[in-house]
Amino acid sequence: MKTLLKISLSALIGIMMTGCASEPAKETGEALYTEYCQPCHGAGGTGDGQLAYLLYPKPRDLTSGLFKLRSTRDGQLPSDEDIFRTIRSGMQGTSMPSFRFLGDDNIEKIVDYIKTFDPGFEDEPREQIDVPEPLPFSERLVSIGKEAYTELGCFRCHGESGAGDGPSADELTDRWGYPIYVRDFTRGFYIGGYEPEDLYLRFVAGMSGTGMPSYEGSLAYLTDDEEELQEMLWGLVHYVKDLESEEARALRVDEPEDGLIHAVKTDVSEKKELLDPVSRQWEDAPFFHIPVSRIWQTVHDDAGVVNVKALYNDSSVALLLEWKNEKKAASAMRVQEYQDAAAVQFSLSENPGFHGMGSRENPVDMWFWRASWQMYADEGISPDIRYAYGARASDAEVDDFPEFIDERTFLPGINAGNPVSRYDIETPIESMNAAGPETSTSKPETDQDVDGKGVWDGETWRVVFVRDLETDSNTSVQFNDEDPFWISFAVWDGDAGDRDGLKKVSTWYRLEFE
Repeated sequence: MKTLLKISLSALIGIMMTGCASEPAKETGEALYTEYCQPCHGAGGTGDGQLAYLLYPKPRDLTSGLFKLRSTRDGQLPSDEDIFRTIRSGMQGTSMPSFRFLGDDNIEKIVDYIKTFDPGFEDEPREQIDVPEPLPFSERLVSIGKEAYTELGCFRCHGESGAGDGPSADELTDRWGYPIYVRDFTRGFYIGGYEPEDLYLRFVAGMSGTGMPSYEGSLAYLTDDEEELQEMLWGLVHYVKDLESEEARALRVDEPEDGLIHAVKTDVSEKKELLDPVSRQWEDAPFFHIPVSRIWQTVHDDAGVVNVKALYNDSSVALLLEWKNEKKAASAMRVQEYQDAAAVQFSLSENPGFHGMGSRENPVDMWFWRASWQMYADEGISPDIRYAYGARASDAEVDDFPEFIDERTFLPGINAGNPVSRYDIETPIESMNAAGPETSTSKPETDQDVDGKGVWDGETWRVVFVRDLETDSNTSVQFNDEDPFWISFAVWDGDAGDRDGLKKVSTWYRLEFE
């Protein structure tokens, strides 16, 4: 989680605006694509954007004619509605976020622009698959589905229990030669949607460019009776959904209605009280469930939820973030260690920029909490060699040692003035600015205006961010109770190797003061 000093604060200040949120301005499809899609998919739609190296699976080559989520026949291009739904809903568990915040009119413009990358959209047939009324769940259908799961060879990739550990799972590659992480059905995350109709389409249409084929022909080979065919299909749907764990179902929550996170006014006036993540004051504020997805898929959970609460009083605003993290990672002193972390991001302009740290036209204000900084504050320690390697010993034949050794001599990050390496901190929060990917810049000491505290209860982090509603900094978002503000979230799991751009992120929401 390094800080990259690639832009000047003066450049940021020159382009900052109010930060209040309304529906994003309606622009051309090309302009919208350039702002929100090009960083990953590239200027020509070939999947070679500036951030493609950080993403796995790789961004789709929109010129290839191969789209994962379709309601059209095998081998055909998707319908306009398919592309619209993918952009609007995102693909949870991948680096493709929801762009619902743009509004339907803007998304339609992006769809029209994406279609210019492939002339096939003009003249190739796109036959819609008819999804019949779902057959209701029954143990009989689940039994039929289990048999179809075996007959079709689903277990070879997804495993007998659906955990993605089948005998062929480690051998699969996509159309471009990249290894495929097979979907774990027990986790209950489906990139094309959770509804039975969504899974029905995956089985009938397949997922172009991946190892997931269309089973329409295979099922037709097993039976020529339409009623029996539909029982197999819906049975397969119900069987796969029956593989989900109870924990996975519990994690499936509804996003904030209309993308709004409501901050509740509190009578608590002391900032010290607002800083307590386990205070009863938080019981008065509702949780808003924010889906986050890992931008580089691993064998760890690739999707999850950050629960968010917001309070404010006459002078301050406080945000509480809560997320599952079963193994605490708080030390980052050694090169092989990565730490847990969380960040809140605010747009500094009326229109939110790219969710990956904004853009030059639409910069962001970031509040960054680090577990290591929290540890330094809680335990009163500094990141020195004695702490990191407490059992170290000299292998030299030395009788006399200096009475004092300044161990910071061996800490180049501190000596170089790297903000990440500092330990003489007053708060575990770093205030930062960015104007696009790879432009994170720590604010000067005078503008480090956010306080915070994190606690871990053995399986969950609860982190509070607190700041004055208004500050003297022209590099910080200025709050009021009249307009909503664009906000997004990110979390890092150090045990999973998350660091820098490897993290779970959300799309944009709006923070509104009630």
